[in-house]
Amino acid sequence: MSMSRRDFVGRSAASAAVGALGVPTILAGASGVHPQGTSKEQPVRIGVVGLNGRGGSLLQAFHAQPDARIVGLCDVDQNILQRRASEMKTKGVQVRTHGDFREMLASDDIDAVVIATPNHWHALMAVWACDAGKHVYVEKPVSHNVAEGRAIVEAAERNNRICQAGTQSRSSNAVRSAIEFARSGAFGDVLCARGMCYKPRRSIGKVNGSQFIPSTIDYHRWLGPAPYEPLMRSRLHYDWHWHDQTGNGDLGNQGIHQMDIARWGAGHDRLPDRAWSAGGRIGYDDDGNTPNTQVIVLEYDGGTPIIFEVRGLPRSLEQQKGKWSMDSHHGMGIGVVLHCEGGEIRIPTGYSRTVALDADGREVHRWEGGGNHQANFIEAVIAGDPDILNAPVVEGHLSSACCHVGMVSHALGRPATIEEASHAASNPFGRESVQRMSRHMEANGIKDAPIILGRTCAVNAANEGSSDPDVHALFSRTCREPFSFPTHGS
Repeated sequence: MSMSRRDFVGRSAASAAVGALGVPTILAGASGVHPQGTSKEQPVRIGVVGLNGRGGSLLQAFHAQPDARIVGLCDVDQNILQRRASEMKTKGVQVRTHGDFREMLASDDIDAVVIATPNHWHALMAVWACDAGKHVYVEKPVSHNVAEGRAIVEAAERNNRICQAGTQSRSSNAVRSAIEFARSGAFGDVLCARGMCYKPRRSIGKVNGSQFIPSTIDYHRWLGPAPYEPLMRSRLHYDWHWHDQTGNGDLGNQGIHQMDIARWGAGHDRLPDRAWSAGGRIGYDDDGNTPNTQVIVLEYDGGTPIIFEVRGLPRSLEQQKGKWSMDSHHGMGIGVVLHCEGGEIRIPTGYSRTVALDADGREVHRWEGGGNHQANFIEAVIAGDPDILNAPVVEGHLSSACCHVGMVSHALGRPATIEEASHAASNPFGRESVQRMSRHMEANGIKDAPIILGRTCAVNAANEGSSDPDVHALFSRTCREPFSFPTHGS
């Protein structure tokens, strides 16, 4: 069954009634934020949007901050919205609930918003919030495409707003110490920064037609800026990660954390000069269209290359029959390796323990200790000082964009054999990664299946565009009205 056209049109009309007010109009009354910060005597008043999964975790994390107070919740799924409101009520916290984010932004009693929606909403909500005078904590990836990330950076600067990216490893003492060690030259130059995301991703199944959407979910608003498409998978929530109109695959899901650390360790404060991808969605035929097996190579002229590896299938075909056990490389399944002249630095997921090994594999340094990313954001808001942020949105933008350019290469690719991909990889670290990917595929019974050999994408880091019109076109997209980015004169 699918949602009837009458139901959809009815919801669209209701949404249009709100949207007809226009984002600038609906936000014009928002004046509850102190321009230069807040006062310790008044906690930072928080509104959270997107309450399923990660949003629920962030709701609890910000509720635990002594200098913050949850005052508003927003979600297009009424069941999730009411469940989270009830959870807060049991903690003695009364919150105002909203089905439309623009209504939340019009509230004078909100100083900052926490955005944990699907990826395709992140940037637009962040820009709207900054223009409404709110500070912003936006989950990773901060954008769905390259241009959106830069739009957030400009909105935060234009409105003098505090904007933190949800890459929490930036607040980890262990990770920060390891990066400082790498950047100090103690092990010589960093020859390659390698990120890995070997995370089990089973098939999401395959449906025969558009799926029923409960009346408790406003699907029009859920889609927001994405093109209108009937739901063509069995589960609306979470599995949006595996569709390129709303998600960015595991490269832009778990992988953005490791991409951020790799770029940080390599010392790059811009996009690469070239991006290349090899891989695909292999091992099953389902309703997802993002790679579950992939190697991307980001090349910087005269600088350290970044290699990223995604694996969603287990160690072997035998493993697929039971609980999946994943591959590991350099002792990690999800993590970052900084390959240096004099050794390597390993930064596993968890972000509370890192280690440096010399060229003979002996441990020479170990760093421990995590951090509180949410507390860092609250501190910056109270002080009205973006320099306090451990993960300012520009860092989130650049790391997200590094993922996006890899996906652009994939989107413009062609079917090829794994042997072709191995020969096409110009970077020796990338070639070795493709060869290991080939062995991983064979271990899962996949020997002759074609993969997608991505186009080598030329990137103009200065203007975050490309001289290749096909590539440049995929660095942005047109939003579905009325969910569009505001325009500002130069």
